[in-house]
Order: sequence, then structure tokens, then C-alpha cells
Amino acid sequence: MRGLPGWAKWTIGILIALGILLAAVFLWLHALLGKIQRVDREDTSFLPREEETFETDDDSGPAEDTVRPEDIDWSDVDVSVMQDDDVKNILLIGQDAREGEGRSRSDTMIICSLNRKTGKIILTSVMRDMYVPIPGYSDNRINAAYQLGGMALLDQVMEESLGISVDGNIEVNFQGFISAFSEIGSLDIELTEGEARYLNSNPAYLRQMGISTEGWNLKPGVNALTAEQALAYSRIRYVGNSDWERTDRQRKVLAAAFSKLRSSGIGTLLRLADRIFPHLTTDMDNAQLLGYVYSVVSSGMELDGSYRIPAEGTYTNETLRAGMEVLVPDLNANSRYLQEWIYG
Repeated sequence: MRGLPGWAKWTIGILIALGILLAAVFLWLHALLGKIQRVDREDTSFLPREEETFETDDDSGPAEDTVRPEDIDWSDVDVSVMQDDDVKNILLIGQDAREGEGRSRSDTMIICSLNRKTGKIILTSVMRDMYVPIPGYSDNRINAAYQLGGMALLDQVMEESLGISVDGNIEVNFQGFISAFSEIGSLDIELTEGEARYLNSNPAYLRQMGISTEGWNLKPGVNALTAEQALAYSRIRYVGNSDWERTDRQRKVLAAAFSKLRSSGIGTLLRLADRIFPHLTTDMDNAQLLGYVYSVVSSGMELDGSYRIPAEGTYTNETLRAGMEVLVPDLNANSRYLQEWIYG
């Protein structure tokens, strides 16, 4: 740089330093994102059809079948897939697998829709007991699709049955949930009397997850829930309207966490990423993940809707296969509702 004026040398030096800094940040971000487990969208293992199972509701007592599987007719289903470049649908999957188990049914399915045009985020729970056609297998609850064919098959069911194109999936297990929410800190959640009493009673499903409620003294009203308490709250099924209220609780926890994270500093966010990423599994690459994060942050996206499928008045409660209780939906109606909520 001999012969260059001083200001030019200074400018070049600054640009070189900035380039080195950006390269270091880029490498660090990719190392951090590399902690996430990956699934190849083009290479998914499917279970043989003879290994498919049908989950019955033994805890509800014997129930007479109200319909035969062969009598459920999908011939009038006419679902078209809605797509909009400004809307991206991320499927959040909670897997109900215990330590040592392989891929199991999806315990939780929430479509997180990011609308870059409106700056809104829509959360839609998909009821796990919804009965749907599963390509290559028998009709079954939608949560069986994940066990049978992972993210690829579950996405295909979402598209063919509900007309929603899934742009990416993120799966988290119980330990990942606790790790993430431990870093976020307590969440202010309002409990009903029944919810508080049930959580304090140390129900069996908490013991199975290794959670002890000793010392819990939750009260009706707003409580600052710890990570374990938030997980327990989001999984309650036997208080209120069964799985319907359970999905409401899950969206309330996500909304409370999102609200708290928006006011968190960069240090908290980085510690959260470091702790939770090893417990996540996704089929998205680093560029996609960073792109979605940028969209949310740069446009100041806000939560603006919370729904569930099947919608009220669009399904019937049925029992089949010797005690399997399911929600048989009107897929055409539910597809219209879902596309209206997400796309407007």
C-alpha cells in the first residue's frame, strides 16, 4: 500500500478488519448451528406396513365401536395446496419418546406460520387424535405418521389432507424443552383451580419423565412456572376438555416464552441456543434457519393468532378398531379454515 494516502490506508485496514470479523462470526454461527441434529429430507426411513400399530385408549375403559374403518369415506376430499412466497410454515414437533426408544408418535404438532407481508406469526395446533389417510399405510391418527415415516411422511399428510405446504420441521424432546425453558426462566401462566391441584398431586406421567412435584405449591391464578412446571402444565390431559385444552396450554406456553425472549439480551439468546440446539432435530439447513430468524427479528413479527385443527363443527367423535377413539374430520372444511387463518 506504499504510495497510498493515509486515509486510503486507514479505509483499507478497516475493511480488512471488518472482513475478518464477519468471517469469524459466520464460522461461529455455523459451528453453533452444527449442534442441531439433521434429517435429510430426501432420505427418510419408513417402517414396513406390517409394523404399523393402532393406539387404543385403555385408560378410558372399554368402549363400543361406533364405526368401521372401511366405512369412513374420503372420496369427496378435494384439497388444493395453498402457497405464498411471503408465508412460511414451520412444523414444531414434540416427540413422546422416552430414553432408549426410537422414533415414536408425535405428541405435539404445531404449525408456526411466519407471514413476512403482515409481520404476523400464527400458531395452529393439530390434534393428534385426528383420523386421516396416511399414504402407503392404513388410515390412522395423524400422530402415527411421524412414527411410520418421520418428517417426510407427516409433511405429506399435512399437504394432502389439509392443503398446507410445510417448509421445514423442528423436533424437540422432553430434555430439550426443559433445557430451553431453564435458560428462558420462569413464565407467568394463569392456572385454574383444577390445573393447580392436578400439578401439585404428582401425577404418574410426571414421574415417568423423572419430574418430582415435591415442594410445588401452585395456586389458582398467575404463577411463575419453572421449566419443569411449564412442561408439566403443557402436557396436562385430564383436567378440563382433554386434549383440546391441552393444545391451548401448549400455545400459551409458547406465547409466554416468545414474549419474554423478545425483551431478552443477546447473551441470554446465545446461552439458550447453546443449550437447546443439541436437543433439536431439523430437516432445514443453516441458511434456511438463519433466514427465518432474520425474518422474525428484522420485521418485528408479533404473535397474532392461535387456533387448532379440526375446527369446531367440522368433525365427529368416533370409536373404531376395538377402542380407538378418534376425531374424524371434514378435511375440505378444515383445509379452508386453516388456509384462511394462515394466508387470509
